[in-house]
Formats: sequence, structure tokens, C-alpha cells
Amino acid sequence: MNDPRSTDHRQGKGRQIVNAAQNNSSKLEKFSRTALAASGDWDNSKDSEETSFQAVDGTGGFTLVEAVIAMLVSIVGLVALAGTFALAMKTNSTSQNLTTATSLAQDRLEQLETIAFQRLADPGRMVPNPNSKGSNDALMVGSLDSDVQAPDGTYYYDKIILAGPNDLQPEGTITVVKPDGTAETRRPDGTVSQTNPFPADRVSYSRRWVVLSSTEADPVDRRLTVAVRVKNERVQSGKAPEQVDLYTVLSNK
Repeated sequence: MNDPRSTDHRQGKGRQIVNAAQNNSSKLEKFSRTALAASGDWDNSKDSEETSFQAVDGTGGFTLVEAVIAMLVSIVGLVALAGTFALAMKTNSTSQNLTTATSLAQDRLEQLETIAFQRLADPGRMVPNPNSKGSNDALMVGSLDSDVQAPDGTYYYDKIILAGPNDLQPEGTITVVKPDGTAETRRPDGTVSQTNPFPADRVSYSRRWVVLSSTEADPVDRRLTVAVRVKNERVQSGKAPEQVDLYTVLSNK
């Protein structure tokens, strides 16, 4: 038979153990709060708990209207960005065409400068300049706007074919075709041939030049102005072609 005093004694011991555990737990919680407060993380910890609670509770996040508005704003931005890319590509293409045209015009000017001055100033080729602004350009031969051939058969125009990617010739190949059908083809590897490997009706750039002359009695004393125009012939319908005009002044002195 159990002794009542023994039972009361055990119950008293149990209550002491529970109270001691509660006291220890309370002390541990106070210690944790003190440590978190000292490190500045206590408020962050509370905020994190509140945020987590709100997300679970369904009171946070975006509404459907907000999501649709954000999507529309993103679409408008992407459309504007696509337009910027298209403009940049067009500008880059125009710049490349002008650079190529300038190089071709400079090349022709240098070739004309190697011709004997007496031949350039030959009075037999000259005709009155209808657009003359004075004695320095009263005579002319050639044209920047049309294909001209002098009475002695000298031509003042040609056409140029430039090979592109996946073309009949390696990219960068240049063929200069003269009015009499003869041609010169220069390839990127340095090889040169006197043939035209492209169709006869193909043209990338047209090139024309004119020689303006003063009116001194002796042609040797005349002052010459040489101009070369190179125009891109690969433009789309309705768009103005890119063209470059270069000038140089020559004298026999």
C-alpha cells in the first residue's frame, strides 16, 4: 500500500522540476532578446516574421491589375529599344557605304593626278561650262551627273562592283568595269585579273568625274579643278542614295 506522504513528496519534486525548466526557458529567451537587440537584428527578425506571416496570410504580393500594368510598361520599353537597334543598324550601314564611296573617289582622284597635265588640259576635249561661275571654270569636260565620253573617245565614268557575303567572289572583291567592257578585279588576297566575274548588269557604285579649266591662252598655264562623284546604286526605292564628292586643284607649276 502506497504511503500518501511519499506521493506528495514525488509531486512536489515534479513541480520543482517544471518550475525550474520554465525559469531556465524564460532566462534563455531574455538572453536571446538581449543579444539580438545588441546586434541590431531583433527588429529585422520581427520584420522577417511579419513579412513571412503576411505572405502566408495572402495580404502581400501584386494584384492582377498591377501585373498587367507592369507587363505593358515592359512591352513599351522593348518596342522602343527595338526601334533604337534598327536605327543604329541603319546608321552603321550608311556610314559603311559613305566610307567605301570616299575610298573609291580618292582612288580615282589619285589616278587622275598621275595623268600628264597637258592631256588633262587638252583644249580639244574642252567645251564651254554652262554653269560657270568665273574664268577659273569656264571650260569643262566630263560630268558628275551623267555618263560623258569626249570626242577622242576618252570616257569620264565607270562602274564598280563590290562583292558581299556568300557572293560569286570572296567578300571584299572589287571589280571596276569600264564603258568599253574591259574590267579589272582585285581580290582581298592581293590577286588581280583583267576580267569581270559578275553579271554584266550588276553595279554597286557609279563613279563619274569632271575636269574644269580656266581660260589662259597657253593650256600649260591653266588651272584645273578635278571633281569625282561616287554614288551608291544599291539603295531601296524611295530613299536618297549616299554619294560622295571629292575635289582637287591641279596646276603645272
